[in-house]
Amino acid sequence: MALVVVTGWDEGTRLLRYVPVDGGGGGDEIVVGVPVGDAGEVSAECGQGPLPRVGELVVEDGGCLLDLSGPPARRCTAKRDGVAVRLTERGASDRGVTFPAASLGLPGDEATLERVRQIGDYLLFDLSGPVPGCWVRPGGLSGWLAEETRRREQKAAEAALRRERAAAKAAKARMQSPDRFVNPYTFVPFPGRVVRREPAGHEWLAPGRLSGRLVVRWEFTGPAQAPDGSTDGGVLRFSGSSVKGVVRSVHETMAGGCLRIVDEEFVPSYRDTASALSDDWTLAVVSTEFDGQPLTVRPAGQVVWVRSGQIVAACGAGLRTGSRVDLEPPASKTSLGRYELDEQARVSGGGDWVVLLTDTGTRQKKRKDGSPGVYFAACGHIPDTTAEAEVDEAAWRRFRQVVAGAREVIQHRTPDPPPTWVPVTFPKQVIGRRKTVTGRFEPGDVLWVRRDQSGRVVELRLSAIWRHPGAGPLGERIPPQLLPCTDPTSLCPSCRLFGSADTRVRDEDGRADQRAYAGHVRFGDAVSDGPVALTAVRRAPMSAPRPGAGQFYLSYADRRPAREGRPPTREWGADPDSSQLRPVRGRKFYWHSAPGTHPPRYEAQAHHSPKMVTDKLLAPPGTTLTQTVTFDSLDPAELGGLLAALQPDRVLRPGSDTGGGGLSRLHLGGGKPLGLGSCTATVVDAQVWDMESRYGDGPPPAYAPEVFLGAFVAACPDEVTATWPALAAVLAAGTVNGARVSYPPGADWTDRQRDLKRFDEPYTFFTVTSGMFLKKGEERPLLPLPDPTDPDQTLPINYKGHEEHRPEERWT
Repeated sequence: MALVVVTGWDEGTRLLRYVPVDGGGGGDEIVVGVPVGDAGEVSAECGQGPLPRVGELVVEDGGCLLDLSGPPARRCTAKRDGVAVRLTERGASDRGVTFPAASLGLPGDEATLERVRQIGDYLLFDLSGPVPGCWVRPGGLSGWLAEETRRREQKAAEAALRRERAAAKAAKARMQSPDRFVNPYTFVPFPGRVVRREPAGHEWLAPGRLSGRLVVRWEFTGPAQAPDGSTDGGVLRFSGSSVKGVVRSVHETMAGGCLRIVDEEFVPSYRDTASALSDDWTLAVVSTEFDGQPLTVRPAGQVVWVRSGQIVAACGAGLRTGSRVDLEPPASKTSLGRYELDEQARVSGGGDWVVLLTDTGTRQKKRKDGSPGVYFAACGHIPDTTAEAEVDEAAWRRFRQVVAGAREVIQHRTPDPPPTWVPVTFPKQVIGRRKTVTGRFEPGDVLWVRRDQSGRVVELRLSAIWRHPGAGPLGERIPPQLLPCTDPTSLCPSCRLFGSADTRVRDEDGRADQRAYAGHVRFGDAVSDGPVALTAVRRAPMSAPRPGAGQFYLSYADRRPAREGRPPTREWGADPDSSQLRPVRGRKFYWHSAPGTHPPRYEAQAHHSPKMVTDKLLAPPGTTLTQTVTFDSLDPAELGGLLAALQPDRVLRPGSDTGGGGLSRLHLGGGKPLGLGSCTATVVDAQVWDMESRYGDGPPPAYAPEVFLGAFVAACPDEVTATWPALAAVLAAGTVNGARVSYPPGADWTDRQRDLKRFDEPYTFFTVTSGMFLKKGEERPLLPLPDPTDPDQTLPINYKGHEEHRPEERWT
């Protein structure tokens, strides 16, 4: 028998109404017809007292058995009473009782209590029992709770959709904003797993493996930089090796391959903050060297800082680093902690004091009071009788590490030799000449040295404000499973397909074990169908990548600025690296962007350094190239991976346009950060052979790209496919507003045409977003790049004075 609350009985129609108690959950009011033979007994039970009343009921096999020996029930309404529920008898508002929500089967959360009136009536029959009554509603309390869950989920989904649409609308507006920009590159996260196994080998075409060729048509969707050696009006040709590198890069990301090319020992260097050198630093002149490495130097006994006007007056137009002067040194140091020659003191040419002239880039052109700045040159007292000091080998290694990040060293990584001497200008007047920074020394060169207590030189620098190395090499900042494959019997998907180079040094015993593996894919040259008219341009500067920009390259859980005396948070080796090295964010990709107009970003300007500007030829949008790609001994999944790397949309956006007009783009040629080289690839013809068709009379298998692509997708582990949304975003043509792509500008986009030089100066942006410590003013926490899947990829354009121009952003 089931426990019920009988709510009504009609003797004439023999209809009995009741509500199942169901442990307090209740249910809908049910009406049943009572057979004639049972009607009298039911009438007797119902006539014992007022209804509704609790009882036990069985209705089955055409019969009805009712026992109404339970207590009477009161029909109540329910409403919230603080964190409880108050039940009030219908028709008697002064008669009510309050229960904890749990006693009535309800969760006590805010949302449920607010809607308790919506449940329905409550039949209360036991004030002190574990089940005080039951609810009256279709489906009972469990049905209402399920409906509430669905309602809340739908409401949350609708709210999320509204937020997503609002965020997309806001992101679209921000991407058009003149005071925001999009960094040219971003990072696709590393996969959490790399599957390595033995490759197929090249001995024979095994059963189930395929060989064949693909004919690929490349089409540039924007201007493209032609390879060096191209001629205007001639056939345009991209080498197969360059195309292979592009396709492999996408495949490594899409298939979960290793980082084939990575400098595991790389550590960036950073420019020092302005501060006085300690007393153990002094000037020195190189005495002997070997292949550019200083072996011995003659250190100065004292260093005095002298105004440029005094030195120019003594040396004339021939002033340069290494010039000799004579002066009477001051007796005491200034508040800056250094010896400065009085402005009225005499300086004459010749003597035992050697002059060091350095770059003026960090010198203040104006003082805080608005008066013109003054250039001081360091002069060291080095008589010919000065004893020599040996340079420690570790000092040379450290110097080579940090000088690699110096601006002039980066600029001069070209086949043309750098000039030996360059003018020193401050602010617009030539003071003299200095040696170009090359990272190599000759006898007579002047530099700063630091000696230990034994007098041995343990550190070198080229200026008082120099550079220092970070900490934590690149090889320790990438997941170990991503390190390059070294065992030819255990290769990642990309090395199995494209090959694995033997880059390791020989064993100590002299054996040269072969660890390389030849690839199964060969790329022919991509060649235009006919002559291509090329446009000559002076291309804007492009320097080497700078992984030291840690706010972009590293992952961050803590963006707080550094503590006093500590390096800025962005630096490799800063405080966030103390417990565990911050990892690199992922694989670097460039956004597909428009080169822009008036003028285009790829076009060099008057303020660009001639050393960094190069002459290039550009192919117009719409230029097409045809290429043959041959493959040998691939299984269906490997062939699908090759197709996916050529046409990523086919797996990143299944069902989308799979031809050349899809959303995804690749990059061919140079100038990617400047918006050059975006293109699509389309497989326009294909032939496939298996063992029977290649070596026998069997029919060739059908070229079934969807089957191959499906096999590739099935072979990719979840840890790899989890990175595909980010890859889809960076390969898509319209993820960002291409007209707002730029390295961090120094002015708003509206000011670009008026002052291109200022626009191209990123100094302020990195100063205010690097997480450095400031004694005064607002904190400047680190500003990282957005995740590639974020709808808004823009960053604020920070420049001096913008906090007054845009007070709502401050130093965002």
